[in-house]
Amino acid sequence: MFLSLRLGLLASFTCLAQSGIPISDPTVIAKCGACHKSNAQGIMARVSVARSTPEGWQNVLKQMVLRHDMEVTPEEARAIVRYLSSAQGLAPEEAKPLMYGIERRIRDEQTMGTPALVRECGRCHTLASTMSWRRPARDWQEIANTHAAQYKIRATPEALAELSKKTELETPEWKEWTSKPRTPQVTGRWLIRANVPGRGPYVGELAVTPSGNPDEFNTRAVMKSVRDGSIMQRTGRAAVYTGYAWRGRSKGSAPAASADDPAAEVREVMWIAPDQSKAEGRWYWGQYQEFGFDVQLQRPTEQPTILQTEPAAIKTGTETTRVRILGDHFPTTLKPTDLNFGAGVTVKSIASQSANEVVVDIAVAADAPFGKREVTLATARVPFTIYDRIDYIRVTPESALAAFSDSARPRGYEQFEAVGIHRGPDGREHTPDDLELNPVDVNWSFELFYAAEKANLDVLGKLSPGGLFTPAVQSTNNNYDVWVIATAKTEKEPGGEAMVGKSYLVLTVPMYTLNGRRYIRDLDRWVDDGPVKENQ
Repeated sequence: MFLSLRLGLLASFTCLAQSGIPISDPTVIAKCGACHKSNAQGIMARVSVARSTPEGWQNVLKQMVLRHDMEVTPEEARAIVRYLSSAQGLAPEEAKPLMYGIERRIRDEQTMGTPALVRECGRCHTLASTMSWRRPARDWQEIANTHAAQYKIRATPEALAELSKKTELETPEWKEWTSKPRTPQVTGRWLIRANVPGRGPYVGELAVTPSGNPDEFNTRAVMKSVRDGSIMQRTGRAAVYTGYAWRGRSKGSAPAASADDPAAEVREVMWIAPDQSKAEGRWYWGQYQEFGFDVQLQRPTEQPTILQTEPAAIKTGTETTRVRILGDHFPTTLKPTDLNFGAGVTVKSIASQSANEVVVDIAVAADAPFGKREVTLATARVPFTIYDRIDYIRVTPESALAAFSDSARPRGYEQFEAVGIHRGPDGREHTPDDLELNPVDVNWSFELFYAAEKANLDVLGKLSPGGLFTPAVQSTNNNYDVWVIATAKTEKEPGGEAMVGKSYLVLTVPMYTLNGRRYIRDLDRWVDDGPVKENQ
């Protein structure tokens, strides 16, 4: 029955695919053309009427290998994904709103579409993955028909109409992007600003060199922890698809000493700006991609560049506070008047200075205007905040998921942070103008959200002094709702009690992972070293 359905859909798509993007790559034609026929114009059934991210094309190739007996070598697989990702990818403006899905960030998608679209697509897929595909309306209808036949899930006309409107195959952004040269200009030196939850900010530089293969590069990063001054060196390699989609892998010079060690091997996902002057993304690792660097890259110039201040926020009425300013190409003969922290802040003296770090002592007046501002040095600037009080503690992530381990599957950890928050100009908590301040020194604890009787929390796991939750080894099928609690050591509520912040954690059983099958894990890695079929 499934074979008949597949052949029927294939015939339908062959009839429908009278227009689209011509396929010219010999590997795609050789490996995909047996099932997806091409017409005289090179329009390949179903394939020519779709655009997606590298991850989208990768997942399709996985399905062809695992479900439809497609045989490909690692080299052929990489060639197919490379060609389709670049020739039939997304424009930078189309991809950027969806990057959170590729970066493995958790985001509430309820506002991304109508309730019908969120309900019908969101029951099985993230909307980021669904909307990373661009197709004609007729193809979305065919996919809806397939879902109805295979999974007994029927899409409403409302959801289909919205999906078709938001994910058109031909868009002005794609036409504009394909009209320009798309050769990535990423070699050379980049400045890095990164943050690792639980470990704080890092600054440094990334050297990118050609690997010898088109659109593939070798990388070497040197990063310094702003918090403790430790140096991390990383080496790796990356491919850039469609001129802006960076997909790479790197690892530290020493083996990772713990599950949360940032020296671990990471997957790099970044979006490069169309003018190739900056990039941003996430480098992640972990069984559930729960650990990661939030990364920003920018090209250095002959002018000074400020990457980070430590601390990033200062309280009003502070007579003397030492602030470190980290960056690149600083003059080594600075005077206090060369730095500007804005109204109400005086630079009293410069304690030390070098080409990439300036240490200053500042005073903040009691009546200095609070709020977001910038520290400036010549044309360089970086965000800075002045505040008069901490109004509450935000524990991030505010809702989280962790997983027990068992004999076959490793743990899913969760790293929590406690940050002081000011209510902002509107004077109300938990609104968009709230000001994020500095990390708060807290004691960590957790308790069951609901328990019929007193429970032994040791069976759930442990919270480290740094906020890392490590689940226990658990063989039961139980889930637990847990409050993760941050109690401030010094910050007080107006009544004198310790300030407290909370996060809601769901602790659950290990997620299913493929075991024993050989399949494509990443765009730059193939588990098997030969042809792959599902029945192997």
